[in-house]
Amino acid sequence: MKLIPWNLGLALTFLLVPLVPAWGDEDQEQVDHHHEHGLIEEIVVHGHLLGGGERAQNVTILGEEEVARAARNSIGETLGSTVGVHSSSFGPSVGRLVINGLGETRVLVMENHHGTMDASSTGADHGVGVEPFLADSIEILKGSGALFYGSGAIGGAVDVHTNRVPTTVPEKLVGRALLRGDGASNGLYGGARLDGGAGKFAWHLDAYGNQHHDMSIPGYASVSPFPEEHAMEDHDEEEPAHAEEPIKGRLENSFGEFSGGAVGGAYIFDRGHLGVALVRRDWQYGLVGHDQDLHGHGEEEEGHVEEHEEELEEHHVEEGSPWIDLNQTRVQGEFGLHDPISGIEALEGSFVVSDYEHYELEGNGDIATYFSNDSWQGRLIMEVEERADWNGAFGVQLGQTEQGFSQDKASSNPSESQHLAIFGVAQRGFDFFEIETGARIERFEYEAPDGDAIDFLATSASLGAVFFPTDDWHIRIWSDYAMRAPQGEELFSDNTHLSTQGFERGNRQLDEEEAFNLSFGVEYETGTMHLSANLYRYSFDNFIYQQVEDEVVEGLRLIQWQQSEATLVGGDLGAELEVFSQSRGFEGIISIGYDMVRTDLDDPHEKHLPRSPASRLMLAGELTWRDLWARASYTHVFDQDDIISTETRTSSYDNLDLEVEYSFPVDALDELTLFVAGRNLGDEEQRDHTSFVKDVAPRAGRRVEAGVRVKF
Repeated sequence: MKLIPWNLGLALTFLLVPLVPAWGDEDQEQVDHHHEHGLIEEIVVHGHLLGGGERAQNVTILGEEEVARAARNSIGETLGSTVGVHSSSFGPSVGRLVINGLGETRVLVMENHHGTMDASSTGADHGVGVEPFLADSIEILKGSGALFYGSGAIGGAVDVHTNRVPTTVPEKLVGRALLRGDGASNGLYGGARLDGGAGKFAWHLDAYGNQHHDMSIPGYASVSPFPEEHAMEDHDEEEPAHAEEPIKGRLENSFGEFSGGAVGGAYIFDRGHLGVALVRRDWQYGLVGHDQDLHGHGEEEEGHVEEHEEELEEHHVEEGSPWIDLNQTRVQGEFGLHDPISGIEALEGSFVVSDYEHYELEGNGDIATYFSNDSWQGRLIMEVEERADWNGAFGVQLGQTEQGFSQDKASSNPSESQHLAIFGVAQRGFDFFEIETGARIERFEYEAPDGDAIDFLATSASLGAVFFPTDDWHIRIWSDYAMRAPQGEELFSDNTHLSTQGFERGNRQLDEEEAFNLSFGVEYETGTMHLSANLYRYSFDNFIYQQVEDEVVEGLRLIQWQQSEATLVGGDLGAELEVFSQSRGFEGIISIGYDMVRTDLDDPHEKHLPRSPASRLMLAGELTWRDLWARASYTHVFDQDDIISTETRTSSYDNLDLEVEYSFPVDALDELTLFVAGRNLGDEEQRDHTSFVKDVAPRAGRRVEAGVRVKF
């Protein structure tokens, strides 16, 4: 047995890089690449090197204006049109992210550097607990973020930056509000946010509410809406049995009601800040495309069935329609210090405590499955002074989770886990290139519901470079070795799950998932043009996935977690061209995007990974004239034939959107914006292969969205 595994030794080596003398001329004047190469936005968004915006990786940042225009009901729908990013939807209420072909437990969605601490990564029907409308900016890391955020980001990370814990005192009361209607579901969304303060105290308030009914669709929900009628040869005297005729033009049970909000405050002093926020959300939404005869898998918990029956009537849920009742309370706090001691430029700390639970309910109010996640997490980051021309930052992260999944709350015996990680990054600039490197070491300890103990050691190390052959060209090369520890549900689950309509069983024999990733990117940017191309290859050992078995448990198919080797190869292209100059009174921009990924699974039964995204071609043109902004966008999604045995082929489709906005100041308001958008103007049937329910729940048909945004 080796005292130090090779990968652990590699990680330790990279952690020590910034502490050794640099090669080359130590008296060389370092070029300020942040200013010279126009990358100020990434530095402004993140106050330390561990922000995730490392330039050797493929990173996209949406600013406040872009987020305001893109914001939808879910984070998946909000970002699903970004090159390299897809949405894995479960009807209109749930949209999880798929980045470069990877999703679920491999993409970490965060708010201010901390995970959402819900159950969104372990179930196709579990909502992601972030609210796009509230974001100041959204950062998308397309590639392994395990180095910075943990093994849950082995495939990518999304960080939604809000101001729920203020870091500055506003000079005046500022805020924004949104009112939006959706014609596809008679939906109405309303949200507001206020930021203020006085002296050295700053405060934040936000609230939102969203209600929509069943969504309108083109045609029938199911790919095959009319099941074949079978002759009843042995029942001449009985009437033939016919399936209930499906409803055309409506996706049944796709309703949703969402509400939430937060209150936060902070003390701001000369060298830093200290603050805390309380966040709450309550969601109820239907589970689309399920067998209406799925009954008897839950136990009636005293005092809870009656509660859900009342909600059943309140939300007008039809008998036999499964739905989710979800709530979460989070307390988050953070502090920051500038130049706390000699040798340390900045010290930042944060913590989150979360109480999460949701019920998956049958239409009569019986509990089919109960999920809970009670957890806390803390993070401390130290940015050190430059040493031998190296900039470095180090951190420690720890936390604990109690995760339960059972057929009722009363009998829930949760698994427990603890994790501890140390990590760091370092950067150094030369005449025409920069070097970036770092490492992370993370230990997980699990205690199963029956008392068994399982532990994992996940290490990650990276090395990347950014070359600047000219002022206009940037060339990125990135490589990393990353590990992901199995999650509690992958190890210990043993229960019915309505989203898969199966009986899910964990596997305690799972090992750490390992990935070796390579990526290459090129960018060309001038005053009127931006071109980019990115290629990547992910090679996985012990890739964890769900295999549908022949065995039947409690009348449902058995779904078992397994491991195998897997490979993903893909890339994306993007271009923006300014076709009209602002000096003529208006500005025009044409953009094009393309992304694709191919997967390979070393499994005797399957060749590809399930729900792999189809290739896409995206074209858009936008025009700004004074206070008027308009955008037309066209997307062609190609066929998806790379499927597994339990999937069906997904046909191609086209989508055409048209958006118009008019903004103007009104009295005390900085800006009032009226907007209207036509979506899917061709009224095409659209099914995304990334969706678990794509064969029974298409996207919405032709519809109109309209509303007003206010900023002051």
